[in-house]
This record gives sequence, structure tokens and C-alpha cells, in this order.
Amino acid sequence: MKFPVEEILNIPEMKVLDCQEIEGIGIVITIEKSVNYCSCPTCRKITQSIHQNHWRMIRDLPWGEKTVLLKINRRQFKCNKCKKVFSERLDFVHKNKGYTKRLAVDIVQQVLDSSIHSVAERNDLSDEEVESMLKGQASQILNINLSLVKRLGIDEIALVKGQGNYLLSYLALYL
Repeated sequence: MKFPVEEILNIPEMKVLDCQEIEGIGIVITIEKSVNYCSCPTCRKITQSIHQNHWRMIRDLPWGEKTVLLKINRRQFKCNKCKKVFSERLDFVHKNKGYTKRLAVDIVQQVLDSSIHSVAERNDLSDEEVESMLKGQASQILNINLSLVKRLGIDEIALVKGQGNYLLSYLALYL
């Protein structure tokens, strides 16, 4: 049974223009939004006037052992009403990031069972990229204002004595 690449990719509102495997790189899937219009973030008027096309390479979840790169046409539109130029939103990518949100979630899940360095090696990423994903996910999940924290205590509590399964408990002191 064959599945279309769009079904496997599973990114709503995106259409696949091309899919190819490039030796030494992985699978490159060329995609763009399936609609040819966008709503202006300033005045909310819908426009179809494309100002520019910007192609970006975004890393996505791997398919088996193959790296997947999404070549995305992120179009810039010009609003006919307020004359502002703006880029269309891509809900599956954080602004100015080179990876999808679902890849970041997967990397964070891997780090919970391993170390940052081993996850970075296993996924062909740098330690800094993995740390950036962790920080981004933590700030979204926790949504805590850390500007008032003066001291942070970390305590390891063994879940099962002698098994090495530890639970970290955090105690933040607002002094």
C-alpha cells in the first residue's frame, strides 16, 4: 500500500510540490501553503498580492534513518489596503528557527531518557541546538516568570531505591 507524501508528512494546509532523496543530505520535500492568499496582520484584510518568495530549509522529524528537510516557500505578501509587506505564518515552525515544532518536542523527549550530548550525536545536531530546543520547549510548557527567582535548589529523589531512577524536584525561592 502506498501513501502520498502529503499524508505521511501530515502538515495541515501545506501541499507537497516535490520530494526527492539526495545522497548525503536525506529526503528533501518541497512544500508551500495550499492557499494563494493571506490575511494582513495589521489591518486583517485578505490579499493575494505576492511581493516575494523566500525559500527556507527546515529540519523535520526523520523518516526511519533518513534526515528530512522541508524546503518551504514562505511567501511575502503586500497588503493592498495598508501597503504593508508581511510574511505568511507557518504554524508548524517557530519564528526564526530552522526546525519544526514537532522535531523540538521529539528531541526534548529523547533528552529526558538520555543526555544532551548523546541526543545531539544521534540526531546529527550540535549540543547548542539541542539546548536551544530544550529552552524553547521549557519556556512554552512552564510559562513561569523566572525574573523574580533569586535561588534555585535541585534535589534528586530516587523513585526506586538502588535502581538509579531519579526524579528531580525543583524548589524556587523568591527572596
